[in-house]
Amino acid sequence: MVDVNKPPAARTGAPGLQAGSVGLGAILMQAITQISPTLGIFYTIAFTTGQAAGAAPLTYLVAFAVCLALAVPLSGLARHLPSAGGFYTYVSRGLGPRAGFITGWLYAVMVAIVPASLAAFTGGVLHDALAPRFGIGLPWYVYALAIMALCWFVAFRGIALSMRLVVALGLFEIAVGLGLALTGVLSPGPGGVNLAGFNPATIPSSGGFFLAIVLSIFAFTGFESAATLAEESSNPARMVPRAIVGSLALIGAFYVVCAWGLQIGWGTDNLPALASSSTAPAFVLADRVWGAGWLIILIALVNSGIGVCIACTTSATRTLYGMARSGALPGVLARVHPARRTPHVAIAAQTGLALAVLLAAGLPLGPFNLFNTLGVTGTYAYIVIFTLANAAAWRYFRTQARAEFSPWSHAVLPLIATVALAVIGWKSFDPMPDWPVRAGPLIAALYLAAGLALLAWNLRPRRRGWMASAGELPDIT
Repeated sequence: MVDVNKPPAARTGAPGLQAGSVGLGAILMQAITQISPTLGIFYTIAFTTGQAAGAAPLTYLVAFAVCLALAVPLSGLARHLPSAGGFYTYVSRGLGPRAGFITGWLYAVMVAIVPASLAAFTGGVLHDALAPRFGIGLPWYVYALAIMALCWFVAFRGIALSMRLVVALGLFEIAVGLGLALTGVLSPGPGGVNLAGFNPATIPSSGGFFLAIVLSIFAFTGFESAATLAEESSNPARMVPRAIVGSLALIGAFYVVCAWGLQIGWGTDNLPALASSSTAPAFVLADRVWGAGWLIILIALVNSGIGVCIACTTSATRTLYGMARSGALPGVLARVHPARRTPHVAIAAQTGLALAVLLAAGLPLGPFNLFNTLGVTGTYAYIVIFTLANAAAWRYFRTQARAEFSPWSHAVLPLIATVALAVIGWKSFDPMPDWPVRAGPLIAALYLAAGLALLAWNLRPRRRGWMASAGELPDIT
């Protein structure tokens, strides 16, 4: 009989992840790199400007406020429930294993597919930048496949290598993004330096503004990925909550400053041209203010694309590992390489899934449509994930950690954030966006339907043993 009072690793004797191998700086940069700050601002600024015009900086500020309301209860759960399973463990403990399974499934699948869209997007950026200027005409998918191969190699080799890379890549891209934005402020375009971007009166239409917030929220997502490194950190109860809130605060400031600086540098009197620019606005601005230095922007964007793919591979595979360890997913996904101490089978499965999406959807849609569509898809998946996580935080602190229950942190903020997500998701489709972006909610619904089908399979009498282990904490001492 299974002793559910022992952690899974103790029951099986199998090696676990490499405990104590990463510190606060690495966990913080894991979250920041998964947020993908440079790509997040350089390639959403045209879309948010097209939808919200001069109020684009305000969309990032609103998205930051919504995400901060999500981060506070999540950090509380991370402090009490350190586990690579992340959302799966949190919601299983707060609401039960059924809700935990759906939450973990949605997060694992959604984040596992992100490298497909980001690798495709980065490949498209490289093709469009290098082909006309240097005659390097490699198709975008060649670059994308190379990025995915690199991510698999880094993830397989070990968490220490992954974290060294995300720290270096993350710091570089933040420096470049801030440098370009501040240069734009010092050398403004038509309209000069002004604060009109933060004035709600500049919002052209509520539908477009809400759709811009939807994409902006997705540009912030990734802060929660710090939770998946709990079993590999030296002090998860202290470090992971700090990384969740700290990464969000840093990127919130980064996005708002960069959105404002990019619009000022472009010229607030000519924002329709920014929204409709066939070339990424960051390249156009860099070409004007930095000349040949536009190559730094290209390097930063490629750097960001690679960084987020590595970070997503880490968080997705740790979630899959955590679910499989309890029996909610096939046990083979919980296998850890005896030397590398990485969940190598989960890494291979995640890479295979992302590769299938890249080829099956990226080739017909193109790299940029794939990025935009899966961006909106991810946002709608996150609405379900965070709604369940908010409910789990409320119930966990009301029943299992009553001494630490805070009406503000565990009731008011989760309620505000959940209502905000629901309203934003609804309003963003009035009017309907163009194809294929409008397919985003449908794809998210397909993720959910697949999860419900797997849950039904797992609820058969002979498969229900995982439910007793769903909320367990690993032995990471």
